Amino acid sequence: MDLSLVELAMISGATSALGRLRTHRKLARWQRQRPQITPQVPTIFVHGLRGSSKTMAAMLQAAVQTGYHQMLTIHITHAGKLKIRGRWDDTVVHPLIQITFGNNQARLPFQVRWLHEVMIYLRGQHGVQAYNAVGHSAGSVALVAYAEAYSQDAWLPRLRKLVTIAGPFNGVIGMNESHNTNFLLADGRPKVVYPKNFWLPSYADLYQHRQDFPQDAAVLNIYGDLNDGTHSDRYISTASARSLRYLLRNIPASFREVGFLGASAEHSRLHDNPRVQQLVFDFLFKPAAAPLKNR
Repeated sequence: MDLSLVELAMISGATSALGRLRTHRKLARWQRQRPQITPQVPTIFVHGLRGSSKTMAAMLQAAVQTGYHQMLTIHITHAGKLKIRGRWDDTVVHPLIQITFGNNQARLPFQVRWLHEVMIYLRGQHGVQAYNAVGHSAGSVALVAYAEAYSQDAWLPRLRKLVTIAGPFNGVIGMNESHNTNFLLADGRPKVVYPKNFWLPSYADLYQHRQDFPQDAAVLNIYGDLNDGTHSDRYISTASARSLRYLLRNIPASFREVGFLGASAEHSRLHDNPRVQQLVFDFLFKPAAAPLKNR
């Protein structure tokens, strides 16, 4: 199904000159209340389709136990309004922020627009200039699409590090893909490029805007394989999740891809896997020993 006229207007309007003007006006309104800039780099956690505050709960809890601090929960209502719980602490170096959608089955253009509102709030109210992001499933796609749509706007926080977990970048099993029907060619390109489904764009849509992805960002792509012959994590094929490498090749400053095998790599269990969590925390919060360009 094609995007509706309303959704097309949302995307084109948000990235047009008029859309940028509206963004700057919102930022100016926030900045009149709090004009200072912060060196803090928050990390936002975004769930996937039909997800909730429970999706990333185990990962956030593990992060807190490791010594990091969850400061805010930002819930976006069906109407696109932000409901914020928690208190901002200027002394926390790596604030953790959970993002939840009231409409957890919203199509991608709405999620991109809502993430835009979150970034306006973080920039205008707290002076945030850079952010990290962790997405699960469709949340990974939303974060990539958002980065492509808004990375050229210097007023907004800049993506520094992105973690994608079980991202359906080129098909979802049971929607527009079946088990063992796609694979990656020698250069990493998917053999089959699936059309968009009701919720998500096609791989071709994302690829069309790949040059707008921030070149100074670092990306960690995590995928799961049940190791049962399906070459999938149950819902997302390894070919779909791993197609991000070809999509972003040579664009970000670094790109690393890590796969996990077995029952604990199942789609809805992957983010709760302690090994996955440790990998994510090391990537986000520890300085890299060496560039990971296209490894």
